[in-house]
Amino acid sequence: MAFQGKSPFFSFLQATAAVAALEQCAPAENYILDERVPDTRENDFLALSGFSVSSPATVAEWYNQIVNYSTIRVSRAAASSTFDTINRPNWLSLHPDWDVVRIETIYGLCSRANSSDVNETEAIVLIQEMLDARSSGRPVDPFKEARLEKWLEEVNDGSDLRPAFVAPYVEVEDILRRADWANRLRDAFGLGHIRPWAGNPSTILLMQYNLERVYHAHIGKPAWAASPTVMDDVPTAGPNPCFFPAPKSVSSDGYGFTVDLDMTAGSFQREFLHGRIEYTLADIRRIGEVTLDVSDMQIGAARSRHRGLLENDLVHFGDLP
Repeated sequence: MAFQGKSPFFSFLQATAAVAALEQCAPAENYILDERVPDTRENDFLALSGFSVSSPATVAEWYNQIVNYSTIRVSRAAASSTFDTINRPNWLSLHPDWDVVRIETIYGLCSRANSSDVNETEAIVLIQEMLDARSSGRPVDPFKEARLEKWLEEVNDGSDLRPAFVAPYVEVEDILRRADWANRLRDAFGLGHIRPWAGNPSTILLMQYNLERVYHAHIGKPAWAASPTVMDDVPTAGPNPCFFPAPKSVSSDGYGFTVDLDMTAGSFQREFLHGRIEYTLADIRRIGEVTLDVSDMQIGAARSRHRGLLENDLVHFGDLP
C-alpha cells in the first residue's frame, strides 16, 4: 500500500522525502514506494502507541516509532510479525534444498554475547585457528573449540527473533573467489553500516547454511520465509538508507534486491527473510576484513542508480516529491 491515504502521515513522508539529508529522505522514499506492506500492517504501525493521532512533529518521533514497532512487533514479539498472519501476503513458499549466506560482524556477535569473557580479539583468533585447521584437515584444539562453542552459545542466547536477511549462495560464488571478497560482498549486499572504525577494519564472518535447517526449525509455525519490506528491519536508532523496496512486477517470486554500493559494479543480489535459527560453528565459513569506507554520498548515488533502474516498475513512483 505504501501508506497512500494515511494522512497526515503520508504528507509527512512526502515532505521528508524532499529534504536533502540522506538519512531522512531515503527511508521516507522507501515508505512511499514499498508496495508489499499489507494495509492491516500499516494500520498496526500507525496505531501503536497512538502514533496515528497526529502527524509526527519531527523526524525523531518517526524514528522512535520505527524502533518501537520493530522492537515490539518484529524482534521481541512472541511471534515476529514478519512471519505472522498480519504479513501473510509476503510469505514465501521456498523449497529448502539450497544454501544461503549472510554477513555478521564480530562486533555485533560479541555485543550479543555480552556475558562472555571472550572479547572481539580472542574471538577473531579462535575463529581463524578453527578455519585454518578445517582447511588443512587438522583437528581443532579441544579446549579452544569448547571455548568458541560456549561463546557462540551465548551469541545465540543473546539473539532476538528478528528475521534474517539472506541471499542465495550461488549468486555470490564469483564474489567469494576474489581476494577482496569482504569489501565486495559488503557493497553487493548494501551493508553500508559495516565500515572501518577509527582507522581499524571491521571484521566480518561469512555465514553459510542450508535452508532445510531453517524450515525444520519453524515447522508448525505460520511461516518461515518472507519478502523484505520496510517493516522488517530492526534499527537501533533510525531506518536503513541502504534498503530499497522491490516492485512486485519485477519480483513476482517475492525476492528483494540489494542496493549495490559499488558504483562500478552495477549489479544486485536477490535477498529474502527467514526466521531465527541458532548458529553452529559449521556455519562460519570465512573471516575477513572490510577496509574500505562508504560515504553517504556513495550510498545516495547507489540508491539513485538503483531507483532509476526500477523507476518504470515502481507503482508509487509518481508520489515522490
